[in-house]
Amino acid sequence: CGAGGGRSGPPGAFTADRWNRQRMSASTSTNRRLAAALAAAPFRHRAVAAGIVGALARGRFGDARRMARTASKRPDRGAEKIVSRKFRCLWMCNPKAASRSIMSALLCLDPDAEVIGGRAVADVYAMRPEARDYYSFAFIRHPFDRTLSLYAEMRFFRERYAGMHRVLKARRQRYFDDSFFGLAEVDSFDDYCAWLNTPWGSDAFANGHFLSQNVQIRLEDGRLPDFVGRLENIEEDWRRVASRLTVAAPELPTLNTMAGWRAPSRPALEAARTEMRALLTDRNEALLRRRYAADLELYARVAKGEAETRGAAAAPEARTGVDSGRGGAGRPGRGRR
Repeated sequence: CGAGGGRSGPPGAFTADRWNRQRMSASTSTNRRLAAALAAAPFRHRAVAAGIVGALARGRFGDARRMARTASKRPDRGAEKIVSRKFRCLWMCNPKAASRSIMSALLCLDPDAEVIGGRAVADVYAMRPEARDYYSFAFIRHPFDRTLSLYAEMRFFRERYAGMHRVLKARRQRYFDDSFFGLAEVDSFDDYCAWLNTPWGSDAFANGHFLSQNVQIRLEDGRLPDFVGRLENIEEDWRRVASRLTVAAPELPTLNTMAGWRAPSRPALEAARTEMRALLTDRNEALLRRRYAADLELYARVAKGEAETRGAAAAPEARTGVDSGRGGAGRPGRGRR
């Protein structure tokens, strides 16, 4: 204050400063309460709680807020579902496993089929009880190739929209960077595989793209749908689905080709695929085996012909060190996503 008790600085500066301090204090208090609640939760949540407390202790309030934002998420099982009364079937979308192609083909077969987005299968059954008796099916993809596909798309969006107006950039990057603590700092596939093994990249907070597939496609009682096909065997498995629906299998269109692999010629495309496969080092494969152990186990079962799964018991919790024996695993760049 200057002589006469007046306020120094521009008018309103004191008020704005006080407001900022109060807001920071409120935010810090909220983060501390959240950390205390998370500390009593399962392991991954306790690790998050420790991270928030550590960030607050170091005065890294921005990190603490981003951690809290991630911790507020729940596993996103709201990928699209299609309910067809005509064919009495329920399809459950599994992102990055030919989902756009299958959706297009199903809607061509039944234009009146209902597309339900943003809802878990339990919600769909609550909305459409008759669907409980419908034939249910989903497709999965080898976790290594699915992760490569997502990383390539993430890299494409970062490169294409770097420097854009922040609002448009946020819309385009949607599920890639700001929503999950630590993901914006990922600069390589090595970093990405490591991040997936942190609490922030776990299923506890995952969106539909890096959520474990065995979580995404399970029914409300934890069991698998009637049929689980593989992207790597999609032509044959799609014919099996069409046969069950008693229709001739329409050709699956090639949609949503991985943006990061777009190339003007087949040789250039093959070169890009080879480049992506080279990212699967022994270290990265080990990290992905640990992160997606349950998915690898499911994939191995399906590859052995155990695809008709109505009534199959829910798989146990993901275990460390499950070896898929990769065997007939597909390779990136089949075109259908």
